[in-house]
Amino acid sequence: WDTDCNSGNVGCLMGIRGGLDAIDAGPDWRTPVADRIYLPTADAGSAITDVASEAMQLAGMGRRLLGESPVSFKSGARFHFELPGSVQGFRCEATREVDGTCRVENVVGHSRSGKRSLALHYQGLATGRAARAATGTFVESKDTARYFEQRGYALMASPTLYPGQVAQARVSADAGDPTSVGVNLYIHVYDENDELSLVRGPVQSLAPGEDTDLEWRIPDTEGYPIAEIGIEARGEQAARGTVYLDYLTWRGTPQVRFTKTTSGTMWGRAWINAVDQYHPRYPEPFRLIQNTGTGLLIGGSREWRDYRVSADVTIHMAAASGIAARVQGMRRYYALLLCSDAQARLVKVHDTVIELGCVEFASQLGETHDLALEVRGDHIEGFIDGTSRIRITDGKDPLDCGGIALVIEAGRTATQAIEVTPI
Repeated sequence: WDTDCNSGNVGCLMGIRGGLDAIDAGPDWRTPVADRIYLPTADAGSAITDVASEAMQLAGMGRRLLGESPVSFKSGARFHFELPGSVQGFRCEATREVDGTCRVENVVGHSRSGKRSLALHYQGLATGRAARAATGTFVESKDTARYFEQRGYALMASPTLYPGQVAQARVSADAGDPTSVGVNLYIHVYDENDELSLVRGPVQSLAPGEDTDLEWRIPDTEGYPIAEIGIEARGEQAARGTVYLDYLTWRGTPQVRFTKTTSGTMWGRAWINAVDQYHPRYPEPFRLIQNTGTGLLIGGSREWRDYRVSADVTIHMAAASGIAARVQGMRRYYALLLCSDAQARLVKVHDTVIELGCVEFASQLGETHDLALEVRGDHIEGFIDGTSRIRITDGKDPLDCGGIALVIEAGRTATQAIEVTPI
């Protein structure tokens, strides 16, 4: 589970020295790991990742330092499979319902704009028995989350995929397949019991040798996090063949409301907890306590750009409390804050705190106020109780993307619901 040790560092250096041929010459470490990485970070949405994505990020940093443009594949698709052998987190589902019906591998060809694709070889399909392969968008199970917590090393992560975003993929059927096959995207979503529930996208039939584009707007999940996204193949009795996934990606700002509606814990784990105390089981779904300094409860993803985030905020003896947008970690975000000196402030935190606007606004102990923050290009606007209070244009190195956060400075605050909508 961990790589900050001598063996992990030596293994990395030996892998660089010997290359893929040396790695593949020994025991098969690549298949069970499937390129998956959990990356601890306060940059929400970046914790669930894969080897290929991180390799491209690091290479891109090097190219920028040299004054060159980063390389991207297939119009910047999140999962492109262009690195040899890389499956980018995709593994076949091993539940009793579908175990043994598929195998995935990175293959040459079957791509419209690249050189490689992911092959899903299926067999033994029947009514109620499909082939499914998916990649993670959040912590893979409640057991994995608890494993870390029991060892005093909680895995903090926000999902990478949310309701309202549009998933896109290109798939094709092998020309040698004996029959047509039905294909669709699907997601697994945590439910009120922290179990995974299957939600399918529209099904399209593929004849042998045929290809098609899949597009699916992710439906409302009632605030529960999406654990993974994948591709499913369904066919006739004992059908076998191969479906090729050219790429999978998603786009757009989500439309989602976060709150606690029933039992379960995974909805409360879907946040980067950077406050002294976070209590998702109190009467308020989001109760935050910060003893000194500023704390954030962060969610969302770097892919979010223009949107409106809103939340009710009840302050209890805090120096400041509010909401943040375009959050890129602990030291980069915009925030609308209600402050104890009877001021409402719009600030930009970019390593240092920069006050962008300020108006008089007195908030009494225990009062609840509805805050909203709209970010569109370099235009930032803050609303309090439905009224626009601060409106600015950030013309100096603006933050152009990032997730959301609740913000608390030296005190306590409570929130019933947080909502994100496109603008």
